[in-house]
Amino acid sequence: MSLLTVFDITAFFEPSAHFQYTRKVRSEFDELAKAYARSTWMLGSHGGRARLQTDIQGIGVATRLEIGRLTFGEGSQKELIRNAFELFHEAQRRGLVSGEIDRLTVRFPKADQRPAERESIRESFAAAYEGIQCAFLNRERNLLEIGQVVSYQSVTQYLREDGLYHSAHRNRIEKVRRHLQQEVGRYENHKFYVRPQAIPGSVPKLDFCYTGAESDRRVEAFMEGYTDEKPIFYSPADFAAQREEFVELVDYERASRRFGGLWVLQGDIVRYLFPQQVSVLYLFFDAQLQPELDRWFTWGELHERQQASRFIAKAARSSQTFLEMVLEGLWRNYFVVQDEDRYRLRPGFADFAHVAFYQLGEFRKRLQ
Repeated sequence: MSLLTVFDITAFFEPSAHFQYTRKVRSEFDELAKAYARSTWMLGSHGGRARLQTDIQGIGVATRLEIGRLTFGEGSQKELIRNAFELFHEAQRRGLVSGEIDRLTVRFPKADQRPAERESIRESFAAAYEGIQCAFLNRERNLLEIGQVVSYQSVTQYLREDGLYHSAHRNRIEKVRRHLQQEVGRYENHKFYVRPQAIPGSVPKLDFCYTGAESDRRVEAFMEGYTDEKPIFYSPADFAAQREEFVELVDYERASRRFGGLWVLQGDIVRYLFPQQVSVLYLFFDAQLQPELDRWFTWGELHERQQASRFIAKAARSSQTFLEMVLEGLWRNYFVVQDEDRYRLRPGFADFAHVAFYQLGEFRKRLQ
């Protein structure tokens, strides 16, 4: 661990049309920043004193709070980072910022390669925000966004499509979601979920469910009439007791997509896989779509597989440039290991998880 590390921490708050950056707000914030200041011999954003900035977003004003913390060793890291998070929380509580916290970023050198520092940030965040656990989205090499994830399945399950999230149910999910969005008032006292159940060797079974204070036959009748799906009622007690078996409709829809890229959780880091990268990962799988975790492939072997792969677009199957560029991206993002002209899946690939990453504001709205 480096003896000296500079952490640049920035909190972005939701915009508000009612927030006014008045002299009174500026004065109160200056006093608050002074109370939370930690002096250093550096100036500017690293001086240990918070700075409040404003931006115009639509008809509202959004604020961002920036603070730089210079830390010496592990002992001071947690204290100084936690102090910054507590400052953000206190500024929000006093109404000195435009709204609730929406995004939170941390910048420090080689952030994606320093797990000890990330652990300090995670522990500090949990201490300041009532035990909330966080993950890090790798925006850039030196920049992380703090957020929360919803885990769906392993990356291997996604690639094989043999988990609980199957694209065969996408039309059913979309039909129900579209109906719920069109009839918000009709179902405002109930929340809807799906309950997937694995069937060995076949597509998983999917039941639509709902919960609320009490069952409502009209809800079931309307839903069945408009969507051909009759939801099963679960009382709040039964729902809470079996909560891990129920999946939000939006989560099932996202997890079962067979197009576009996907978010992948590697330990505590979330990285994005582009569709082209997803397609090239299949080159490391055998004919039964089992990952060949310990096998090294030469570039020529991968190119041969590329030309016959049904997962790669026809226009790119013979392109050497395509393969070289995608392999380089997979190597940079820690999905494959390279040894001269040989490649293999990165150790730990079997534990990589397919997830959805939520910014702090998005996750809070999701729970409401």
